[in-house]
Amino acid sequence: GRATKVVASNETGHFRALMGQEALRYGAGGTGVSMVMTGADIPFPELKLTYGEASFDFLVPVMASEAPVDFTFVTRIVDLAISDEIWAMFDPTVALPRDPATVILDTKGKVRLTADLMDDAAMAAQGEDAPGEIHALDVTNLTIRFAGAELTGTGGGTFDNSDLVSFDGVPAPTGKFDLLIRGGNGLLDKLVTMGVVPQDQAMGARMMIAMFAKPGDGPDVLTSTLEFRDKGFYANGQRLK
Repeated sequence: GRATKVVASNETGHFRALMGQEALRYGAGGTGVSMVMTGADIPFPELKLTYGEASFDFLVPVMASEAPVDFTFVTRIVDLAISDEIWAMFDPTVALPRDPATVILDTKGKVRLTADLMDDAAMAAQGEDAPGEIHALDVTNLTIRFAGAELTGTGGGTFDNSDLVSFDGVPAPTGKFDLLIRGGNGLLDKLVTMGVVPQDQAMGARMMIAMFAKPGDGPDVLTSTLEFRDKGFYANGQRLK
């Protein structure tokens, strides 16, 4: 019985949809978004959220085919910022930088459907089996920025659907991914200081990172090249599988 008030605005927005015999496409987004929420049930004067851009877009096939066809999946949240009152709930000592956060994942590839997604009988006949095969995946942009740390990456590969043994049921991949982590150890140190991450778990995480990454150009910079070839998995040239 108590009122809650929400005031929101945005500079631009878009929505698009396409459905045909061969593919389904759906996407939406906005830029320059600001939202302020007030009400008796909110434990502080107001909840404020802003972001520069948020959007998603995907294109997927819907019909079974003999040859692989294109798919895309993109999601973007750029410069997401929340009010200090929200930060104070889990970081009252301001241990973490409160820079706006960004998450971007831009992918494309090729898949082959073995059943029509819009055919209820065909989908039921699949049971627990996947209704298709992935043949290629390209990550054209992976970007995550949060609390002073940043992860970026690109890469891609192909998949051998005739080999489901080498990687325990996953089609055997061939390809390479390049990753860069900036400020990761600093963020982990802050989370330990805050008590969010126990010291033993942080040590385990550092040991895991050391297996896959090597020092980069600059302080607290790590790089990693992950490669799948010859039925094996390599990290920076060292075979791990």
